[in-house]
Amino acid sequence: MKTILFSILISGLLLSFTTDNGRLSGAVIYQDSYESAGKADAGSEIFIINQADLKTTKYNNIEQVIENFRNGKSQNSIFIYSTADPVRIQVARDNFDTLSKITSAYISGFKKLPGISRTAADSKGNFVLNLRPGKYFILVVSGNVKSNNIAESEGNIDYETVDVKPTGETFLNFNFERSENIMKLLITSWQGQGC
Repeated sequence: MKTILFSILISGLLLSFTTDNGRLSGAVIYQDSYESAGKADAGSEIFIINQADLKTTKYNNIEQVIENFRNGKSQNSIFIYSTADPVRIQVARDNFDTLSKITSAYISGFKKLPGISRTAADSKGNFVLNLRPGKYFILVVSGNVKSNNIAESEGNIDYETVDVKPTGETFLNFNFERSENIMKLLITSWQGQGC
């Protein structure tokens, strides 16, 4: 009788310390802005860290850094295509280069955090991770879409937060777009009206 009670007690303790891992899966694709079908973004890097762990680091405001970079990139593109003053264009480029350098250094440090898990998208653009339940921050670096700035010279960046459940599977997809080709497409495909 004592052996049975002892076995039940040990089993209960072991079960209380085990947690079911959740599964996070998804796909990373890319496309040109003028195409409707996406292609597998094979080789994309996925960096993931538990948000509780991230909050204890100096990189806890990475979302704000990436959003500032995105806003700066957008504003820089609009400004450069809306002015003809070479001095103002150079000032805008210099300011954006500084923002890009700061963002690049920040992301480089983030990737080296001790709690980071890293994986890559396979040839079909898919990725799968088994994770403890909880909220996670995910940074994705495209394997095929690159921009001409320091922060995205190795691949454009995107991020997301996700809540991984203890059972079942969570799906999360990323879609990169080659927007730099828009201006080239508009310029080269425009045909003037003639008689």
